[in-house]
Amino acid sequence: MVGLISVQLFYSKELKFSIMKTRTYQLVTYFLFALLCFSSCQDEITDVDTPNEQETILADSVLANLITSTSANYGAYDDVLDNSSCFSVDLPVSILVNGTPVTIDTEADLETWLSEQNTNTNVIDFEFPITIIFSDYSEFTIENQEELQGFVDSCEVNATDSITCVDFSYPLSFSVFNTGFNLIETLVINNDESLFSFFNSLENNQITLIVSLNFPVSLQYTNGEVIEINTNEELTEAIQAAEENCAIGNYDCVEDEILINLMSCPWRFTDGSDNFENYSLLFNADNELQISEGLATSAIGGNWSLSTSEAGVTLAISELTAFEDSLEGEWIVTECEEGSISLQLGDEHLVLTKECNDVTPFSCFSNYEITECTLVNNSPVFNLSANTIGLVDCNAVFTATFHSSLIDAETDVNPIENTKAYEALTAQVYLRIEDENGFYEIYSITLITSECDSFECFQSFDAVLETCYTDATVLYEFNLPLAFANCTPSADNVTYYETLADAEAETNTIVTPEVYNTAELNSTVYTRVEINNQVDIFPIQLNVINCNAGSCTEGDIEGILTQCQWHIASYNGSDNLMDYNFDFEEDSGIVVIYTDTIIIDASWSTLQTNEGVVIEFSNVAGPNVQAINGNWLVVECTAAQLVLHNVNDSSNEIVIDRNCE
Repeated sequence: MVGLISVQLFYSKELKFSIMKTRTYQLVTYFLFALLCFSSCQDEITDVDTPNEQETILADSVLANLITSTSANYGAYDDVLDNSSCFSVDLPVSILVNGTPVTIDTEADLETWLSEQNTNTNVIDFEFPITIIFSDYSEFTIENQEELQGFVDSCEVNATDSITCVDFSYPLSFSVFNTGFNLIETLVINNDESLFSFFNSLENNQITLIVSLNFPVSLQYTNGEVIEINTNEELTEAIQAAEENCAIGNYDCVEDEILINLMSCPWRFTDGSDNFENYSLLFNADNELQISEGLATSAIGGNWSLSTSEAGVTLAISELTAFEDSLEGEWIVTECEEGSISLQLGDEHLVLTKECNDVTPFSCFSNYEITECTLVNNSPVFNLSANTIGLVDCNAVFTATFHSSLIDAETDVNPIENTKAYEALTAQVYLRIEDENGFYEIYSITLITSECDSFECFQSFDAVLETCYTDATVLYEFNLPLAFANCTPSADNVTYYETLADAEAETNTIVTPEVYNTAELNSTVYTRVEINNQVDIFPIQLNVINCNAGSCTEGDIEGILTQCQWHIASYNGSDNLMDYNFDFEEDSGIVVIYTDTIIIDASWSTLQTNEGVVIEFSNVAGPNVQAINGNWLVVECTAAQLVLHNVNDSSNEIVIDRNCE
């Protein structure tokens, strides 16, 4: 028996199709060659009976479209590799699994590899370039991960028309007739791509032909069932039934995410009745399932597992000690949210709702990234302590453990011992947060190694120390460690020298750099810094200045201070206080000192002395900025900037700039 499809075929030397693969052209060319032979081989044509209406399938009919959808490329089978159901990766392909090279040659190789792997803990990277294949078998070459991610992000699974729960058993035989129902050629098709291309190429042509599928044919469902088809009507019904069954799953639901979500809290569940109103599900890491009722001390036991197939993510529940008829079986995940999961098994529906109200909330925690450049034996070393990633700010009673793999975190084994100096072997570790009730969540900690620049702080500014000039013949005193005070804590060793040659040779060290004296008005000393067995040298400029420079009087100072806002440009040569701003109020004696998050009401006043104008700050209570309390001599005065030296210690300097915006 044959099923017939009426099509129109147009042939020219410029014939083009919407598919990219060369082997697709071979099939269509073969078909066209048979058509051309028809005009010169009329004596070989065989007459057949005219088919009735039920045997004829028109182009673009329901059955024609079903056959095309069934033979479209199925892009979800390799989602563990490319994270997209919109396309598949052309095999063979080379990948790196946790840094180890692996080559996947065939789909069978992929299935075997998946069965042997714990994909939850694998980090998979492609060795580019790769080729991806879309549902219509068109191809595109991908050169890098960023380009691949663009296709993944733009994927709309529902836009694909492939039917994935049924396959044809090949080979299939097609007969081609002209409008007089004379047999022109018989074609044999051996795979999905050829079948898809054959039907796709027949839709927009201009010479009317009739193509028939020679029955019987066999269809195989994903559950292994094979059925024999003998008519067009049977074929239509069989494919439609398969399409309905495989439309259950939601391909946006990812197995790994559901796995972590299920184990984070107990779950209430309902099948639409009141049968399970007081029950909760607890998914343990050892695949043990517990169903408890209220405050009951005993629970119904069973097993659970997750898997991914063409139908989507499946939650299998088995070996229950009760509710076997209602709950056991393989439930397809149809919807997945952080707080709810919807399941379907045949005509039955089950809705799970997360129940974390009676346990410590985990909303304070999240995934983290840690960037580190510290190297030990050429390996990056990270501080994984709870304080480092901000866990001390979470007001909760919990235990935190770090693990090098997800499976270790889930089963709470092999915790990382030296968290404060973890020598990274992988690019990711896992944080297990468990509350006092035994419930837990797992978060990924991404470890990023940056290029180390140990001397970045020292290079960030020019160190200058200043003191006031006096007419008397004296030695001028400088506190050299103040120059790089905010950088030296990170150094292993810091020493000071009067010449660059001494600093390079590490000779004639200045013994008491805190009270270094010099008679020179302008000079340079050198700081030798050692960090991680590396050495660099930085100059410190020493200046003796006229502290009464300028013509600013007390009235001038008060006038310019109250005209605009001011901010601290530097404090002892550093930018530690640069976030602080000043608003000097006229007559009230109040100065408002503020940042984006802090407001301080302090006091200020001025005094004219023989040395110059003195500004007094008092009641300054704030982080670090309290250091400005006291009397400060104005040593430089312009309308846009004031330089202040502490009256009791001239080596302490504040520079404030005016901001009139």
